[in-house]
Amino acid sequence: MRYEYAELHCHSAFSLLDGASNPEELAVRAKEIGLAALALTDHDDMGGIVRFATAARELELNAIIGAELTLDDHSHVILLAADETGYKNICRLITKARSACVRGSPRVQSADLYASSDGLVVLSGCPHGRIPSALAKGDVESARACAREFKEVFGDRFYIEMWDHYITQEQILAKQLLELADECEIPWVATNNVHYSRPEKRIVHDVLTCLRHEVTLAEAGRRLRPNASWYMKSPDEMAHLWRHDLTGVRNSLIVAERCKFRLGSLRTPLPVFQLPPELVGLGSSEAKPDSLNHNALLEKLVWEGARIRYPDLTDKHIKQIDHELSMITGLDLGPYFLIMWDIVRFARSRGIAVQGRGSAANSAVCYCLMITAVDPIGMELLFERFLSEGRNEPPDIDLDIAHQERETVLQYVYEKYGREHAAMVCEIITYRGKSAVRDAARVLGFSQEQADRLSSEGEHTEALGAVQRLVDGGLQRIGLDRNDRRVGLLLKIVAGLHQLPRHRSIHVGGFVLSGRPLGELVPIEPASMHARTVIQWDKDDIDLVGMIKIDLLGLGMLMMIQEGLKLVEQFRGVNIDLGALDMHDPAVYQMLQNADTIGLFQVESRAQMNILPRLKPKCFYDIVVSIAIVRPGPIQGNIIHPYLRRRRGEEPVVYLHPSLEPILSRTLGVPLFQEQGMKLAVVAAGFSPSQADQLRRVMSHKRSMERMLALCDDLGAGMRKNNFSEEAIATIIHQLKAFANYGFPESHAASFSLLVYASAHLKLYYAPEFYCAILNAQPMGFYSSGTLIRDALRHGVEVRPIDLAKSSWNCTLEVEDDVIDVVPSGEPQAVSNIVKGKRARSMTKPALRIGLRFIDGLGRKSKEILEKSWNRGGNFTSLEDVVERSGLAPADLKILAKAGAFETLYPGRREALWEILGRLGRARPTPLLDALMENLSEEKREAFERKEITLPRLSKLEMIGDDYRMTGLSTSAHPMEFYRRWADENKIHSCLGITKAEDGSIIKVAGAVICRQRPETAKGFVFLTLEDETGLANVIIRPQVFEQYRRVLRGPSFLCVEGRLQLEFGVANIIASHCEPLPRIKGQPDMEARNFH
Repeated sequence: MRYEYAELHCHSAFSLLDGASNPEELAVRAKEIGLAALALTDHDDMGGIVRFATAARELELNAIIGAELTLDDHSHVILLAADETGYKNICRLITKARSACVRGSPRVQSADLYASSDGLVVLSGCPHGRIPSALAKGDVESARACAREFKEVFGDRFYIEMWDHYITQEQILAKQLLELADECEIPWVATNNVHYSRPEKRIVHDVLTCLRHEVTLAEAGRRLRPNASWYMKSPDEMAHLWRHDLTGVRNSLIVAERCKFRLGSLRTPLPVFQLPPELVGLGSSEAKPDSLNHNALLEKLVWEGARIRYPDLTDKHIKQIDHELSMITGLDLGPYFLIMWDIVRFARSRGIAVQGRGSAANSAVCYCLMITAVDPIGMELLFERFLSEGRNEPPDIDLDIAHQERETVLQYVYEKYGREHAAMVCEIITYRGKSAVRDAARVLGFSQEQADRLSSEGEHTEALGAVQRLVDGGLQRIGLDRNDRRVGLLLKIVAGLHQLPRHRSIHVGGFVLSGRPLGELVPIEPASMHARTVIQWDKDDIDLVGMIKIDLLGLGMLMMIQEGLKLVEQFRGVNIDLGALDMHDPAVYQMLQNADTIGLFQVESRAQMNILPRLKPKCFYDIVVSIAIVRPGPIQGNIIHPYLRRRRGEEPVVYLHPSLEPILSRTLGVPLFQEQGMKLAVVAAGFSPSQADQLRRVMSHKRSMERMLALCDDLGAGMRKNNFSEEAIATIIHQLKAFANYGFPESHAASFSLLVYASAHLKLYYAPEFYCAILNAQPMGFYSSGTLIRDALRHGVEVRPIDLAKSSWNCTLEVEDDVIDVVPSGEPQAVSNIVKGKRARSMTKPALRIGLRFIDGLGRKSKEILEKSWNRGGNFTSLEDVVERSGLAPADLKILAKAGAFETLYPGRREALWEILGRLGRARPTPLLDALMENLSEEKREAFERKEITLPRLSKLEMIGDDYRMTGLSTSAHPMEFYRRWADENKIHSCLGITKAEDGSIIKVAGAVICRQRPETAKGFVFLTLEDETGLANVIIRPQVFEQYRRVLRGPSFLCVEGRLQLEFGVANIIASHCEPLPRIKGQPDMEARNFH
């Protein structure tokens, strides 16, 4: 006989550090074992319900939505959504509890629960429930009173819950609960309080329990459950378990039948858009803001913008704008575009740089609303990539905002639409290789050193990839035996943690807006950042339920450009209009061809520096190509080299089928952009617009290879119908599959290219302003501040050190008093003009003064104290003035002395430090000065205190070392200059010198390691960037060489590398065969290296 059963109490991994299986895995398992229905009931959380409901829908499994809530007396209760009202009530209860309590400790007030009883089916809960807890304490009367109270509130929608995990205490409780249910005439239901899908996942649950309690497995004791019975049992297993009375099993089906609510589309109207007070009357002189016709207002704004964007409006422009407006208004999306227009308007009204990007750049409407800066008509961008009638999802407009000003814009959105209608999207941080190995090693009691070495094997890979690396040699390198029981357990645990959620954070910029209160759609909770709230769903969840999201992203480059333009106007008297820049300036393209791109947006990486001299960009579209081509999709699709050979005329441009020429002609026969992939699928495989849009979604989704593979059969079948050869089919599918590992939309690349050009223009013509702005915008970009300073010096910028007499908090520019009306040589006159009534500074470039912001140890409080002092009394005039007037803490004064900030006020770092300590009444409190004084005789110590003796002066390298330790940069010599004689004697090239060596020769180069990269798509290759006083050098490390020199490559700041020189098109790479650290010399600093993957 086959039994039926519905599991009504199940925890996924979104019961963080408790559930050991992901929601999708639980749904699949439920279908496999034949459950009639499955309820997801995570602890005070609904973060997993969208992916659970989506998976269940695909499996045709009945998915019940619920949660296990913690009440004000710390007891637990299970709530299941019988209908939409019940679902809303669960969301509201969690929202209110999380808003009222300390983060991570939500408590639902009993009164709130009782007031929100409609639409809920309630179970009395696990042994931590109010009723079983009372029975466990022997308080039968309290248990009886509680049961009757729940029955009175919820009526026949309240059930006593029972479980049996072969524990005597539970079995005793179950007997008491059954008696209570009979006495109070309350139906009961059997559950298994599921925490993992299969018995073998018990070990993962044990590990999560240990992490929650911060103990090792050996220390966990009774915190761990005594057996593996908390897995998802089949109907037959549950029937056998409750064979003495199947009522609870049968009642599970009744409850499941009562729970009709299914989570589907939650697309809601947007908040009512109201014009800001200063713009009321824009749509109509008579209408009030609430009664403005959104569509009419949108059209008015668009056509006003069109006359600015397209002074000579042609039929082509008008036709495209009409087409887009018709679709937007037909889909009732007018309010969405007005909201985005208003956010942009607000930002610019506050002087905050903002620019739309992504697929929005495909829209002429967005361009005319000044949301985006790329002309989609002129660039022939595909509007359907952004919006089409066949797409069952809202449009997506991403706004980049100057990152240091973004909070102002975020708070404007909160204030305008209210926190009940606006919240940020969360990000689910899942276990990856390093974190999984680290947590597993910690719980298993490995030493800290072993745990560090083990976790390093998991860097930049998924948890399963970490297991493979450990098996393939990592354990041997660490000195561990795979056959050791604890090591075997480690591998099993790491594999079990694969892609499980570890914690929740806030998304970088995703915002959800809703005309309905958000708290009845999804729980909201306070974010860790002040004045922000976040929903429990991530961006993928939002897409799946169809909610409208806007992205307000912080972009450091916009901040840099914004501040750079202000500096140019202030110090040169030149007002640059980025919209009027000459996009055909040969000097800018020569700069890119030379890979002189440190600090430039998107083209400063090692890979871009390698590709630009080969690609030799000569026009704006070449920049677009350059940005798109150095991505995992084109790299893995074997697209880069054919494109470059065709561009150089080394091979003919060929098309795999004649029908593809109109699509691929601009990119020489190969697909570089997502839009081309969509068009290719339609033309080559006969995809419908909706199928092409599905392909777009797959190509846009990070790590979407599984979904991409599912489309390959349809692509192949369609191309065969259109007489494509098998070779062409295989090539096209390979290329499109690669896009699932991240390919770029053409519109996205075009938006970014504008910033590339703008930053290149600033660096080329206004280098001091460029470097000042980019340093003040840190942290951002690919390189450290120290590397940016070296690049500034190479470009002839005078960089002056930190000086308390002259430095501000931020970096500043310093000029002489003489003035002359000129602009920099070579600056296109069409781009910039002397502002009327202003005089430009001297032709001598401004000097760059480093700001105090770079001193490690000075924080926001120090900044505020210094700014108050400057506002009251101006710059400091002496060390005594600093000590007496600044109000800085003694620790801050010592830090300033060590950083050399007193050099002009009181020369000598050691002397300044000693003087400060003396003024603070502290004798010899530092190890350095203690050591110096101990070596002096009594007579000399007394002489020193009378200032008749001077402390030994720091060497130049020691001062440079202090610079790097205290600020991460130095305006003095590069540390490699102190190795140059040694390097020359040992025939070791400089970074510039390798470009003059012979291609294929075996050479040596030495420098400071400033970047390490190990991309997931590089098949284990590691890329280093070395820096010396002459420039940068690229080093390629093969996997076997990396394993041989792993500790050397991961450790020392200064390396000597020997290898074969690969010199092509002026691009030099060293294929390393041997690596070793440079000999240490006194005062050698530790240079900051940035590690990427």
